[in-house]
Amino acid sequence: MIKAAFGQDFDQVVRRVFPFVARIRVHPDVLTLSGVGVSVLAALAFAAHQELAAGLILILAGFFDLIDGVVARIQGVSTRAGAFLDSSMDRVADLLVFAGLAVGMASQPAGPDIGGLVLVMAALIGSVMTSYARARAEAELHESFAVGFVERGERTVVLILGALSGFLVAALWLVAIGSIATTIQRVVAARRLLLEREPPAAEPADAAAAPPVQGWEDAG
Repeated sequence: MIKAAFGQDFDQVVRRVFPFVARIRVHPDVLTLSGVGVSVLAALAFAAHQELAAGLILILAGFFDLIDGVVARIQGVSTRAGAFLDSSMDRVADLLVFAGLAVGMASQPAGPDIGGLVLVMAALIGSVMTSYARARAEAELHESFAVGFVERGERTVVLILGALSGFLVAALWLVAIGSIATTIQRVVAARRLLLEREPPAAEPADAAAAPPVQGWEDAG
């Protein structure tokens, strides 16, 4: 939703905010993988109950995720292979962060926080399904499908704010509810579009012209 709000101007916005991006000579794939490596550190910080540190590390991870595609287009090396790697590594980074959050909830000093653990699982399921629903819809519709109001950027921002402010549980609630709602929104919208494009069903064959089916009372 954040990227969609800027549309074609997104690259220009990033270049204005971070003018040094145009001078980066590192291959975009290296930036993508660096973001995953930083996400590992964020996951470890969440697992160790260092929410403030985790929030700061997530900002760095988000920076790598923000600029890798922009750098690829600046360098003229933007490819479908690179986009596939970026999307795949985004899922890996998400799973790592939620795994760290889960470990943190399960290892509270006062004992496992079962409610918090269930909340993390709900946020994880919603986040994975949000991405899956979009990918599946685009594969079936053969076009971009940006329906939904809580995408990866929004989820990351909410987690960062929750970690930095000390309201991590509230942030997880927002991520869980928002991502599940977005998943439902995407499934409904994609199904409606697919039904609208479904070719008309073939007319049933004339029953009178069909040969009679022999029942048990006619057999023998």
